[in-house]
Amino acid sequence: MPLTPLLALAVLHTGAPAQSSLDVLPGRPQPDLQWTLVLGGDVMLNGIPPQAQPLEGLAEVLGAADFAFANLEIPLTDSRAATRRKTPAELRTRSQFILKAHPDHAPHLADVGIDAVSLANNHAMDYGAGGLEQTRSLLSERGIVHAGAGSDWREATLPAIVERHGVRIALVSYLAFIGAEALRKCTPATDVEPGIAVLSFGGRIGPEQRKILTSIVQRARSEADLVVVALHWGIEKQRVPTSYQVALARAFVDAGADVVWGHHPHVLQGWERQGDGVIFYSLGNLISPMPAVTGLFRLTYRGKELVDVMFIPAQISGGRTRLLEDGSAEREVARMIGLNEQLTRRFSRRSTNGARAPG
Repeated sequence: MPLTPLLALAVLHTGAPAQSSLDVLPGRPQPDLQWTLVLGGDVMLNGIPPQAQPLEGLAEVLGAADFAFANLEIPLTDSRAATRRKTPAELRTRSQFILKAHPDHAPHLADVGIDAVSLANNHAMDYGAGGLEQTRSLLSERGIVHAGAGSDWREATLPAIVERHGVRIALVSYLAFIGAEALRKCTPATDVEPGIAVLSFGGRIGPEQRKILTSIVQRARSEADLVVVALHWGIEKQRVPTSYQVALARAFVDAGADVVWGHHPHVLQGWERQGDGVIFYSLGNLISPMPAVTGLFRLTYRGKELVDVMFIPAQISGGRTRLLEDGSAEREVARMIGLNEQLTRRFSRRSTNGARAPG
């Protein structure tokens, strides 16, 4: 099924293409090579049977991309050893949730074209070290690289590297909640214990925090042409990012990140260009048991230069996600432009953003 052109909204608002500072690997990629990176949101497979093939409707876009990334929110495990950090009282009041999905979903993620997933989120450790290890093993068996969780802090913070056509992308993944207790509930990795990578900044972005961000980006940059930073952050169901999201994302771009890719609010938020970087504050759910409007972002590069950003709307219904077409897609592109306008009005630093419709 071809993507439907929406010419009335086919306007790119990213500004003049920015030359990225990808000079550590001279001659790669080739200057005239055109390639694409597709980003999706939270993969919430809890309660969805593997035979439903929930992302089959996105395979056209995911499979056609040179690289496709998503946030695997729910561990793929048959473990019954749930975390004890989320208390029975919290589970009863639904202030916390413990979730998992069937391990047989792993082949489907690879089949539809997902190349890499972020794991630093608030559910990756819901079934402890065993659930995490099973998830990581299933992903690795299918050739899906992953970042943000591991057997210790060193492993959890390692960049995941994907390469194709001479292009190398480094993915780093961090949970970036503000509260120390909120982070603790999610089992941060330590020097000797498994868990997820976290940024424990307490909402502050000062010189010390910027130094940490610079070291994260420089480490990833030493191995790749493009650095993608996945951040799990923000407030659920809120359509406009928090001031901390904006400050942290822009600080990562200042530190040299090429793409900051956010998730956790479970709804779409706006996006913006900042200098040589591009920031997506929340891509909502890519799949979940609950119906929702969602979408993919496709970034097109020519060599090292970002030349196009496209929002591709989709609909979650009945535990499956499909692309939207015609008038429905046009309405969702218009809504995304509205989210960008809200973002620009609220946060003063000059940015150029928008949403080009699929065409």
